Amino acid sequence: MGKDRAKTGSPQAVLLANASQILTLCAPSPGPRRSSALKELTIIHAGAVLCVAGKIVSVGPTKDALRDPWLKKNRKNVTEIDCAGKVVMPGFVDSHTHPVFVTPRLVDFEKRIEGASYEQIACAGGGIRSSLEAVRNAPKKELVEKVLTAFRDMAAHGITTVEAKSGYGLTL
Repeated sequence: MGKDRAKTGSPQAVLLANASQILTLCAPSPGPRRSSALKELTIIHAGAVLCVAGKIVSVGPTKDALRDPWLKKNRKNVTEIDCAGKVVMPGFVDSHTHPVFVTPRLVDFEKRIEGASYEQIACAGGGIRSSLEAVRNAPKKELVEKVLTAFRDMAAHGITTVEAKSGYGLTL
């Protein structure tokens, strides 16, 4: 297990233990992976991940984690999750998404495939302006539900981090 530890008190800590596999992009040698090495996963069998104060502080075999002096000293303050039969892996990041919308712009998409320009789509009543008006006219409760539904769907598919924006210059 790693040596980086929180130095103060008893911070919130979580131990994911006994994972059948931990998939990580951690390089077997020091330094970041580059080029074709980015395609290679490191797989740790019977592994553990220790998170302290919201940060991953160590990853390695469960047997090593259980011998770790910091964990032994603080174990009663650590939430342990038995991951037997499970795979632990990094979550996906969606670095650019627009979950705030009222209706999908499927017709716009079809028109673009058929060769229509953005100007032609706008003249036909579609495009960004139609989305803008629909969002501005929607009740706040409807927008909240749409965003929460989108985030739940994303989480169900492994997305753990999202940068979300309306894309419409809205203030809400």
